[in-house]
Amino acid sequence: MTEAKKGVKAMRSARSMLGLPVVCGGEAVGRLAQVRLDDSLTRVEGVYLYCGLAGTRYIECADLDLLGEVAVLSRSRGRRTGSPPAQPPRRAVGPDGARLGAVTDALIDEQALTVCSLELSRGYLEDLTRGRTRVCHYSVCPGGEVLIDQTEGGSES
Repeated sequence: MTEAKKGVKAMRSARSMLGLPVVCGGEAVGRLAQVRLDDSLTRVEGVYLYCGLAGTRYIECADLDLLGEVAVLSRSRGRRTGSPPAQPPRRAVGPDGARLGAVTDALIDEQALTVCSLELSRGYLEDLTRGRTRVCHYSVCPGGEVLIDQTEGGSES
């Protein structure tokens, strides 16, 4: 039985998809360079891909079919664009305003193209000793900081 038949969501880390081939009409058009999320960090807006000498292209979310394990399936070749914009890690804060760390990755549902959880790094030493944390309950403040809701058991290791 496949995961979809069991009712289990197929999820992938945005960082683990970097470098995957992007396929349109049975032909590889480039390699995934960056997954672009919306400002609220709840869904995928589109993807940037490197196409060698053809330059960089951007494909909107509406033209994406699947963010799979071995390839990204698309209905269009995308439009030419400049280099993908830099996306530094966002600061994560608690309800009291205390800094908790930085958001370093997102876990994405492959078919719905929605963000299921964020990956929180609490610092180099903490990452080595306890690992990074998955956060399910969060919101984004107007300044771009991510407010982590720890009261609802919003995180899991």
